[in-house]
Amino acid sequence: MTHTTHLVESLMIAARTAPAPRDGLQWIDFLALGIYLLVTMGIVIWSSRREASTGEFFLGGRRMPWMAVGLSVLATLMSSISYMGVPGEMIKNGVAMFAQYLALPLSMTVVLFVWVPFFMRLRFTSAYEYLERRFDVQTRIIGSLLFLMLRLGWMSMVTYVGSLALSQMVGTLIPADTVDPIARWFDPSAAEPAMMRASFLYWIIVSVGLSATVYGSVGGFRAAIWNDVLQSVMLFGGTVMTLGYVIWTTGTGPVEWWNLAAENSAGHTKPILFSFDPTVRMTVVTAAMLNFFWVICTHGSDQVVLQRYFSTTSLKSARKSYLVAAFTDVTIGILLALCGLALLAFYLQHPSYLPDGIFVVENGKTIVKQGDKVLPHFFAHQLPAGIGGVILAVLVCDAMQTLVSGVNSISAVFAGDLYGRLRPDRKPILSDVGFARFLSVGVGLLVTSLAIGVAYLAQNSGRNIFDLMQPAFNMFLGPLASLFLIGMFLKCDGRVVKIAVACSIVISFLWSYWQILFGTSYQPTITLGTAVPYLASFVIAAIVGRFLPTRAGDPGLEYTWAIVMRRPAPTDDDPVPSHESARSIA
Repeated sequence: MTHTTHLVESLMIAARTAPAPRDGLQWIDFLALGIYLLVTMGIVIWSSRREASTGEFFLGGRRMPWMAVGLSVLATLMSSISYMGVPGEMIKNGVAMFAQYLALPLSMTVVLFVWVPFFMRLRFTSAYEYLERRFDVQTRIIGSLLFLMLRLGWMSMVTYVGSLALSQMVGTLIPADTVDPIARWFDPSAAEPAMMRASFLYWIIVSVGLSATVYGSVGGFRAAIWNDVLQSVMLFGGTVMTLGYVIWTTGTGPVEWWNLAAENSAGHTKPILFSFDPTVRMTVVTAAMLNFFWVICTHGSDQVVLQRYFSTTSLKSARKSYLVAAFTDVTIGILLALCGLALLAFYLQHPSYLPDGIFVVENGKTIVKQGDKVLPHFFAHQLPAGIGGVILAVLVCDAMQTLVSGVNSISAVFAGDLYGRLRPDRKPILSDVGFARFLSVGVGLLVTSLAIGVAYLAQNSGRNIFDLMQPAFNMFLGPLASLFLIGMFLKCDGRVVKIAVACSIVISFLWSYWQILFGTSYQPTITLGTAVPYLASFVIAAIVGRFLPTRAGDPGLEYTWAIVMRRPAPTDDDPVPSHESARSIA
């Protein structure tokens, strides 16, 4: 008998035994889900009454409260990917990922004193308008396309993750022998038709995707902001309920959870500080680098984030919004990490409470095979009836609201950066808001289709949520952000930046898909997947710029960081830009 077994047994003797798992969600859980959906739809309908222009649809009239915007940034960037991914990563691989918050002081400094003051002085609707002013139309289109690929992949992952949670919580209610009617319709002669439970995930993806499409096309940006505020409150509630349940039912706390994790696997609580080997999955240093570059890249190039700061009234309000987002992100990150630790300890003490295949005992050690499925299973089978339904509503609506935010931002970029540039002489078919809503529907349907493909790949790859982020969407973040970094701090033109970003895209693609492309047994660490192409692009631009000097008097040089910062910062008394009340979007 191992030391871990003795520790588990002694803790179970000293602690209270948690109640046996219930069969799954009850009627009161679905009632809670329905009420929550009605509340969010009410917010959507209320918001839609105030959208007579694209300034309202895409930016809320630039009069959104800073506190609401900060919570919206949190809810949007957190999403169900982080909400399930952080505990899942903690359960499966340990605390190394949590070292990312060591970089917070550095990333906050860059965002507060470099990025936010710069972008707020530009007063654009689309962040990628900057690339045209700084370089040329082609660079703006490149940036817009990179953003579209980034956020389409991101939203597909969000849809998959939220649907995975829902299918884990609800799927067990479907009888195992229920035949999928769609599979039967496509192949009525199949000897063994697909069972409904096996394909339930894909049905959920379609439902969540279509619902988010309706939300995004009706409510616009204002609805996204206020539903994000509600979501952020619910996200906190879910973590507190999880921790409270484990503490109350078992009588254990963080010290006992830590000891159980350490005894079962030393790597869980003793991460590697640093390694020069790029194939080491994660160290303390690379985890911190991951968070630093992810934060500065998203806040320095991503329309989903910048659009929220653009919606505030002033530079002061935008900075307050970021501070709210940063500190609440740290708080909920700590809570989610503790949730992962708590659930690992809980199920080490009660392994029979989990379905087969999630935890597997090998050589006296408990190996976590599917850490991402632990949290939704806990919500559905351990929390009291009613509470599980509220948490279910949080996960479903979080996925939907993240899609709403992404669809709105993608529509803004497509309308302002691509449609108007690729078809400059074409008269608009619809009014400004009508065209925006039409785009929202198209993007929502596309994301739903892509999410089905992501689900199929994820279910057959053996990777967890955290591992899938880089190849699914983060591979585009470094090249995209490098366009802005080069524009702000290098005196070069469009020729140079195109060469640099092309090299960056190649580097990012090879880094993300190395194992698949070259058939190796190792994969370069995902924690550097954003930093390497981001920095490489800047260095390449600096070198190439020596051989392709910028002509004197290039107007784009007026948009470098040093010169833009000479402009006055926006204040609460500034009027809304006049072009945002116009009726034509393209």
